Amino acid sequence: MKENISPVLETGKALPKVKSKVIRNVAWVDRLAPYLFISPFILFFLALFIGPSIYSLVLSFFRYKGYGDATFVGIANYVSILQYHVFWTELVNTIFYWLVHVIPLMVGAFLLAVLVRSKFIKGQRFFKPVLFVPNIVATVAAALVFQSLFGTQYGVINKLLGTQIDWLHDPTITKFVVVLLLIWKGLGWWFIIFLVGLTSINPELEEAATVDGASVRQRLVYIVIPLMRNIFLFAFVIDAINSLRMFTEPNVLVGRSGQLADPEVAPLLNLLISNLRGASFGQASAVGWILFVLTLGITLIQFRILRSSDEER
Repeated sequence: MKENISPVLETGKALPKVKSKVIRNVAWVDRLAPYLFISPFILFFLALFIGPSIYSLVLSFFRYKGYGDATFVGIANYVSILQYHVFWTELVNTIFYWLVHVIPLMVGAFLLAVLVRSKFIKGQRFFKPVLFVPNIVATVAAALVFQSLFGTQYGVINKLLGTQIDWLHDPTITKFVVVLLLIWKGLGWWFIIFLVGLTSINPELEEAATVDGASVRQRLVYIVIPLMRNIFLFAFVIDAINSLRMFTEPNVLVGRSGQLADPEVAPLLNLLISNLRGASFGQASAVGWILFVLTLGITLIQFRILRSSDEER
């Protein structure tokens, strides 16, 4: 019987080797498991975002109508877009919508969050959903509601004021109506974001400041706002990105019979859509990449300004 037993098993010298091999296999599986879980996202991200982005970048240097051969034109598409007066008109409109609405929106949302969080206002369970309701409303539906409010002949605003103000046909006035729509639509969202940021602040800091004799304004300026700096950075960056790629609000508000809004009030994204409708896919790609570079530049500037002011403190 002793002759049939493996010398290795008999001595037991192979057991440490088997154990170490199993440990190595388990460690290798543990390292690989996270990548297996995120692999579907990575595959879809590469196939549906990175791939089309690279293709559109290459396409921006060609003249292509969607069929036939593509003709290489170099930077001619970019030059044509930058020399087109409608591009600059719609770019100014887009920047106007962003700059004019961002400060009232952020200040209003932050002050509402401060009031709801404070002890002066009761019924937080009522105010939170009420203020968030506009964000739930679809953008198209909100724009149609504003059409009814600001109509020239049958609009609610003109009926209440007894006037005939051409809210939706005068480009100068129409831009401010779009701004009001953007503020109304985004107020509830940023109110919730700021309220979450405020609740993350340690209340003991404010209590200590109160004991030291700090007023409400001093606690807000010297404690709350500095601790909310990262939230403000997030808010300004995301709002800038959303504003620069805005499309629905002005087009639904003043567009007629399914047409795009006039260039006097249209956002920059209209130029991309117009080129797609005209089968100028190369120029449409060029507009998209110009918008991307503009958005990236503004985002980096915001990071630089807010981060540098944070370091100075």
